[in-house]
Amino acid sequence: MLVFSIYFEANLPFVGTASTPFLIFGFTFIYLTATRAKTLLRLFSGKYFISSVLFAIVCIFMETLHPFASYEFIGRYINMTVGIFCIAVLCRDYAALDVALFTFVLASAIQSIILISGSFHLLQGLTAFGFYDASRARIEAFDEIFLRGNLNEISYFSSIGALIGMIWVYYERKNWRRWIMILLTVPSILGVFFPASRTGAFVFFASSLIFVFKTRVNLKKWIMPAALIASLLVLAIPDVIWVRLASIVHLSELQESDSRTKVFSAIVSHIDDYALTGVGAGNYWHGWAVSAGITNRFTTDIAMAAHNAFFQLWMYWGVPALAGFLFLIWIFSRAVDPNITGDRIKTSLYIFVFMIPMIFLFYHSFYHKSFSIGLGMLIGARFWNLFEPYNTIEKW
Repeated sequence: MLVFSIYFEANLPFVGTASTPFLIFGFTFIYLTATRAKTLLRLFSGKYFISSVLFAIVCIFMETLHPFASYEFIGRYINMTVGIFCIAVLCRDYAALDVALFTFVLASAIQSIILISGSFHLLQGLTAFGFYDASRARIEAFDEIFLRGNLNEISYFSSIGALIGMIWVYYERKNWRRWIMILLTVPSILGVFFPASRTGAFVFFASSLIFVFKTRVNLKKWIMPAALIASLLVLAIPDVIWVRLASIVHLSELQESDSRTKVFSAIVSHIDDYALTGVGAGNYWHGWAVSAGITNRFTTDIAMAAHNAFFQLWMYWGVPALAGFLFLIWIFSRAVDPNITGDRIKTSLYIFVFMIPMIFLFYHSFYHKSFSIGLGMLIGARFWNLFEPYNTIEKW
């Protein structure tokens, strides 16, 4: 339920300002507090939770130094953190991890099928002669379909399902299961590209290369599947999408038409304003970002996010928050088992967790409910000693 609700959050009802996934996470926390309180307390006394809370305290302190103080984003981060450890309590065996991983593949396939069926005929009928035309065509096409949500997020979610599906296909020995996973994975791969998200495509390709490198894939066995996937992408993806994706190599065009280029230019030129202590999250959205030129090229009176979580944190709360965030990433990376060759679940968790910092490079949010589930599965496998025979009490 949690995984499906995250994929379709924008289409599900809200209760006030609370989304359906938030309500499900809240119910999960209440349930675990009533039935698994001792396990939660053990998790909350561990280094992963303590490090996460210390980072939040640093952000709260830095925010109080600035005018128009707002703690909304810190609150969302704390919600994500609690969600991580709720998932860790639930993922106490291989069966639970398998259910979670398979649900990512299934939800991604369903999302992608809805996306493709609703947008293919619209995108197929559109033409574009550059990044600006392709971006406008994308907006026009996706305004017409039922599926709602941020297109970059949709692409990220599809890449998570696609990668887990590819890993499952590679390791699965039973033919009937392999074919089921292929049927679910192919739509997910297409779903990575249909939103015309350059960063989603990058995350997918980079994660695929990590998978191939870390698992020592026999490339000879993958020549034919890779050729079939490439042919499918060429034939099934409308031309207008390739125009937008190809714009990443047209630097002069991006400087003229891409708001992201304008945003990064403004961020660099105003580094003196936020280098040490930041400007505060509330102050950023209250007017500082607009005055600094961190806006869309065409709506210059509305602030934009940084399209990068590291820069966003740096601008919000300065060097202390940025250093704390990097330390937090390092702490969680220590929970990852690098010896993944030959193990499907280990490989899936490894790729999932390393997709998160890649997403941070292109996505301003340092909190997200999907991160809760990915990191929760990792911490669950670590906490319940599912992969290694060491003493968990001493290590924890």
